[in-house]
Amino acid sequence: MRAVIKAAEGPGCAFVEDRSEPDLLPGQVRLAVAATSVCGTDASIYAHGPAAQALGLRFPVTMGHEVAGTVVEVGPHTTGPALGARVGVETHLACGHCWACRAGEGHNCADMSLLGVDVDGAFAERVVVPAASCFEVPDEISPETAALLEPAGSAMHAVLRCPQPLAGASVLVSGAGPVGLVLVEIAHAVGAREIVVVEPNPARRRLAVERGATAVDVDADPVAAADRRTRERRGFDVAFECSGVLPALNALVDRVRNEGTLMVVGLAGGDLVLPATRTFITRGLTVKGSWGRSIWRTWEELSALVVAGHVDLDRLVTHRLPLSGLPQALDLMRGDAGKVLLLPSLPDAPDAADSGTAGRSRAAVPA
Repeated sequence: MRAVIKAAEGPGCAFVEDRSEPDLLPGQVRLAVAATSVCGTDASIYAHGPAAQALGLRFPVTMGHEVAGTVVEVGPHTTGPALGARVGVETHLACGHCWACRAGEGHNCADMSLLGVDVDGAFAERVVVPAASCFEVPDEISPETAALLEPAGSAMHAVLRCPQPLAGASVLVSGAGPVGLVLVEIAHAVGAREIVVVEPNPARRRLAVERGATAVDVDADPVAAADRRTRERRGFDVAFECSGVLPALNALVDRVRNEGTLMVVGLAGGDLVLPATRTFITRGLTVKGSWGRSIWRTWEELSALVVAGHVDLDRLVTHRLPLSGLPQALDLMRGDAGKVLLLPSLPDAPDAADSGTAGRSRAAVPA
């Protein structure tokens, strides 16, 4: 089958037309991929920099993890979605047996595998996943939208983990990428009083404003741009760091009020140095991380917001490309692009497989 694989160490990837498919084991299903989206982790794997190396990639591996599709084969002795079911996939593949899994906290699994890292992923015509990792998609959600439930779930999970209720709260969001923009919509949906977004890219600031937030550049003081109550309290009730930039995380510490909450969502490299007494004692801040998605509360609550029209994932999509278009997708994402979808239904560039790399595809299909 056609697939994008990471064959060896070093930058790049390969688009192939003869990727073999495994037989199904008990507990597994095979999906026909309807849509898969590209994220920053895929960029890191493509470049094979330090962050990707730390993931412990196996070679060769089919890349991609944000996916929705249709069940076309069910393994032996398997319960779960039936043939023909439309599903999204939780790509942190929990073992189901460790203490965390037995306690209903599969996102903290001690023996977790990652789709597209440890096992073959979704930049392919078909993908094999555990039946237990499939979320049956409501009829109202299209396959393309369903492929975005996984990345958008990172925002939903952060809101669910936040100890400070967002209803009536002032909220600061650092980074107006897809996760930050979804977080803005969720915060509005649950009744946040005010939302301010810090983002250096003017195009992305406009997207935040379109979603009802106040948006400022990184050189501006977001507290000064906030309402009177936020200024009087000398900071926001809650801040979400979604950019994955360490200086941004440092800056947020001084932008929340005393006894406020800082939620760390973006994967920032490096060490965070904080004044311990002032941060945790005299100011009483809560600093809390958020990893992945809770299984299945995140998926249920996010899909309900999507069906109700409170969260619009479709407008995150700016480009659609064939499977062979991964390098072009990564180029687009370095600019003003939002989510870029790879669709197996689109024709690939004629020479993509012959070149041995996932080379430039034909022009992107506009959203």
